[in-house]
Amino acid sequence: MRVLLQTAELLELFGEAVECRSDGPCSPEFNMRCDWERLQACARSPEIPPLLRFYAWRPWAVSLGMHQREDALDLERCHQHGIAVVRRPTGGRAVLHAEEITYAVVVRLGHRTPQELYQRIHQRIAIGLTRLSGHPIALAPTTQSVRHPWHRRSAACFTSFARSELSLEGRKLVGSAQRILQGVVLQHGSILLGDAHLLLADLLAVGTEAEREALRSWLAARSASLQSITGRLISYSEAVAALWESFCGVPFPGQTQETVSGIGSSSA
Repeated sequence: MRVLLQTAELLELFGEAVECRSDGPCSPEFNMRCDWERLQACARSPEIPPLLRFYAWRPWAVSLGMHQREDALDLERCHQHGIAVVRRPTGGRAVLHAEEITYAVVVRLGHRTPQELYQRIHQRIAIGLTRLSGHPIALAPTTQSVRHPWHRRSAACFTSFARSELSLEGRKLVGSAQRILQGVVLQHGSILLGDAHLLLADLLAVGTEAEREALRSWLAARSASLQSITGRLISYSEAVAALWESFCGVPFPGQTQETVSGIGSSSA
């Protein structure tokens, strides 16, 4: 589903009409190509509208940051688990896209800094997730001071914090990354619906099984999902409805309060 929208909420963030779309489950290659190609198109022409996009992944996949080494992964283990591998056009560490919803924003920078945009996008996500979960989702004020042997050397996104990331009680809920091209910003990120992201500990290349178990424990301690917060698995459709309204200021097309409350607990 896609629609061109121009609401007060969208104008405040984007400054112009926005193509808003929910693509549902798509292939890993399509997801990354779609985000990258819209960034390039907006950089080439001011006639191309900015983008707000929500999507999921089929099959599940690990995305690597654009500068991350592929040998951070155990590719044989990925194959055994049926996990695809793809490279993001943005930086950062490895993310397992499983029980989650991914958002993508392509927006012209204008007079703002990338960090300001990062914060403002996360504020919109925080509003939607707070309403959805009933718990206060907050922006991390600064880099977290917690240190652990895995903090610096882990290849996993959800074991590290950066300023203005989204967390609940010190546990990371959303992992985001940016790419800037000729004054246009692509920011996309993973919002954890369930706990399947913990499988990433089985997919990374580590030395021993003891180290793998330590990484799994550290990942569980440093991350939070909406399932762990609410006690149920939030569906992709339910998450889209909440995030769409927080970004756009209007309900998701065709979505009523009755249908939102009746959505089941299926994974993305």
